[in-house]
Amino acid sequence: MATLLFYNEPAFLNREVHKTLKFKASDDYSFTEEVNSVPLTGIEFFEASRDMPVLFSKDEQGNFFPLALLSLMDAGHKHLGKAGSWSDSYIPAFIRRYPFALTDEGTVCFDQKASQFAGEEGEALFSDDGENTETLNNIIQFLNNYDQQYKNTLDYCNELKALDLLSPFNLQILLEKDKPLRLEGLLVIDEKKLNSIPEEKVKSWFDSGWLAWTYAHLHSLGALNRLVKRQKTKL
Repeated sequence: MATLLFYNEPAFLNREVHKTLKFKASDDYSFTEEVNSVPLTGIEFFEASRDMPVLFSKDEQGNFFPLALLSLMDAGHKHLGKAGSWSDSYIPAFIRRYPFALTDEGTVCFDQKASQFAGEEGEALFSDDGENTETLNNIIQFLNNYDQQYKNTLDYCNELKALDLLSPFNLQILLEKDKPLRLEGLLVIDEKKLNSIPEEKVKSWFDSGWLAWTYAHLHSLGALNRLVKRQKTKL
């Protein structure tokens, strides 16, 4: 997983070094303009499935993780509007957490080059006596929630791997005459294999929410049509 995909100059947040730092929230998502997919946690499958396909990718270590496919282009996507605004579709938490992130050890880091820190305006992250402000505490809560959902999703993906439920998803779409577009290297849950998992697994998946995640993923494949329409407006 490209944990710091958008971060140009990440640094650890330090209450002494950054005691005067101010953060101004922004609706400018232009920092995503060169990506065509981003990691997605399982709990997001429901909302994302309305707007974009939820597929799985495999890293060099053989581990799987879901991603939201933002476009069918080799690079970039068409969810951005004027001034970097995000169009009427779901914004993955991986994007919304920027310019902050948590390290594996739970330390807050941030992108020093992010525009949210560029001016004198904004909310203070630390009080005059060096304590966290409400703004920073809310940010940390969001990051912790994201981190927990990320770990839950890793457990889910490890289960998919153990049960051998993922199959290659190779698709060829004809956007215009003699101009096919191929999707390769992605995976989906195999419905036939899913239907054969043991009954006790079905019960545990239902209790954990994983069964709902699975069907949200399968439902999301219909969102490919939306990406095709977006792609055709570009041609």
